[in-house]
Amino acid sequence: MYTEKTTTEQKPEGAMLPAGCKDREGRLPGWCAPLAFPYIPVQGHNPKRYDQREALQQGTLFPGLDLPFHKELKSRFPAANTALSELMALDFAIDELGLYLVTHADDKEALDLYWNYIRLAQEGREKYETAYGPLSQTTITPEGFQWLKDPWPWEQGGNN
Repeated sequence: MYTEKTTTEQKPEGAMLPAGCKDREGRLPGWCAPLAFPYIPVQGHNPKRYDQREALQQGTLFPGLDLPFHKELKSRFPAANTALSELMALDFAIDELGLYLVTHADDKEALDLYWNYIRLAQEGREKYETAYGPLSQTTITPEGFQWLKDPWPWEQGGNN
């Protein structure tokens, strides 16, 4: 096994490599390894999708992108079924579809779903803010900073 040396040798083009590594090798802890050209396959056209709630729990909108550790996270931290988690799920699905549409702009079904989720998220935000108050500091209300006068979640009557 290669033992890494602390000295480096100067290459003519100015690249510094650990002593013993060749020009077509990169440094890894404890040894030199061949350089690689990574390839990332493009997702297929019109792949299966989770609904937005399951997508949030799975960590991806597309079952083909499931990673094994997501099942463990899902079992330890199930998403609460609240109005806010519904908005989070919609936002997550919108982001995932937006990323998918960057490389699949001709997928009409995905585009229609994207706009539908945006509409649902806008409607959901309006309903949520009517019931619970602003979701962000940029939401202007006629009452101004009214939520500062409401009980905080840890106070009696807070987060009803």
